[in-house]
Amino acid sequence: MAPSTAASSQKRLLDMVKTLQFSWFAGHVLVLLGVLFYLISTIKFSTNTAWARFWYRESFFSVIITYSIVLFRTYKSSSPTTTTLLRDDNVQYLAIALLWLFSRPLLITLPSFAIYSFFHVLTYSRSVLLPALGHGASSPLSTRIQSFVDTNNDKFTSVVANLELLLLARLAVNAITFQKGSWVTVLIYGAFMHFRYEQSVFTKFAVRNWEVRIDGLVAHPSVPAPVRLGWIRLKQIVASLSSTRTASVPTGAKAR
Repeated sequence: MAPSTAASSQKRLLDMVKTLQFSWFAGHVLVLLGVLFYLISTIKFSTNTAWARFWYRESFFSVIITYSIVLFRTYKSSSPTTTTLLRDDNVQYLAIALLWLFSRPLLITLPSFAIYSFFHVLTYSRSVLLPALGHGASSPLSTRIQSFVDTNNDKFTSVVANLELLLLARLAVNAITFQKGSWVTVLIYGAFMHFRYEQSVFTKFAVRNWEVRIDGLVAHPSVPAPVRLGWIRLKQIVASLSSTRTASVPTGAKAR
């Protein structure tokens, strides 16, 4: 490589590293590292160690940094209303990351954020990092990354929606069994899932899919009548809460 070309490449990399967007990218890389190390600790049955707790907290601290950067760039020159902020996906996920940061470590809270970080890292690598290293958008590696993202983004977003519902079910069980602090956690996370249902097609589809499956299970003759009635009553309560919330949102705030 000629000296001038090498110097130019180094300058591009240096300029890239100085940007706020690179800090956002680095945050997502740290999320993936944190999840990886906490997963290793889980496999080794050592989640109660200081090492495991550090990587669990580090994961959510990095998540908070990445969402804070996005929100800063989005609203730095505007004064958003409370309604606008509440309906912003980034605010919602930032709030939930703060909840998990200060809660007892739970492995199931991590995969959704890891999936999002994985795709953000791929997208940044293809659009910014590889060009800075001299690989254009038409290079084989860039093409493969773009193809993977285009093919799998919606699939993994559906996975996230189902994981979030699974987590809600887990938290509900914790609340029913009166584990310490579980009712506060499930109420906060329930509000988060309510917003996700209102705004995400993937969450709506996942909820309906779960509803159909559970309807089929409770319809079995061996299921006690109180269980069936309880399931019907639960659906009525959820539907009522959803209708109340939708009616209370100003018309102008419903569009994303």
